[in-house]
Amino acid sequence: MKNARNQINNKIGGHIKRLRKQSKLTQSNLAAVLGVSFQQIQKFEKGENRIFAHQLLELCDEFKWNLIEFRASESSVSDSK
Repeated sequence: MKNARNQINNKIGGHIKRLRKQSKLTQSNLAAVLGVSFQQIQKFEKGENRIFAHQLLELCDEFKWNLIEFRASESSVSDSK
């Protein structure tokens, strides 16, 4: 179970990083929206810390990202068990 959670955190973090780069944003830009440090964004992107659902929703709303992509990443991990 813990391994599956880590995989999900890594996938979601990877999506955050990819979308951030596609949107030409810095970790500091994302941090400012969430009211956290850029180091916290680094940890989210690496899957070291979990992002809260409300934080993910804030990012999607602010930058017009598609939340469904994050759900799809979770499904692909649980399907591979």
